[in-house]
Amino acid sequence: MQMVIYGIGSIESYDSPRLQLSLALLLKRKFSWIGDIEVFDPVLSTTECQVLEALGCSVLSVNEQGRRCALKPTMFFMPHCESMLYDNLLQANWALLNHVVLFGNSFDIYENNLSYFKNSAIADSTTHISAVRKFTKEFKIQTVSADYFGAFHSSSWHFFSLVLETELQ
Repeated sequence: MQMVIYGIGSIESYDSPRLQLSLALLLKRKFSWIGDIEVFDPVLSTTECQVLEALGCSVLSVNEQGRRCALKPTMFFMPHCESMLYDNLLQANWALLNHVVLFGNSFDIYENNLSYFKNSAIADSTTHISAVRKFTKEFKIQTVSADYFGAFHSSSWHFFSLVLETELQ
């Protein structure tokens, strides 16, 4: 399974992105079924790109804006990305959800907070997040240490159940 990391942030400047990247690399080391890792964040410096490549990752040169189609099973690793990026990912893979595993922000939290933002750009950027909820198994990450809270709070694993394309409309 390929892993795509979007929005990791500056691993040179901040602890949270370093911890998040460490988790992604440990997952690859622990699970032989995780293959190539591709990374994109517009804030990555040349030095950070070189470090990522030295760690065995490929750095994407084009901003896909989360619209990568999962033509084969793909794990998207997107801790603390903007809702629009998740929505773009879901929209691009609406008929391919059975190929997608997602680590990122809790969709439950988005749904719970949506009532505060009904008539805003935030509400517009969560259309697919809201629609996919009934097909999603979400497993929340429990952060047991304050050292890791900033990197992983409100994070979840999302698995999408196989559904008929007609159910998604």
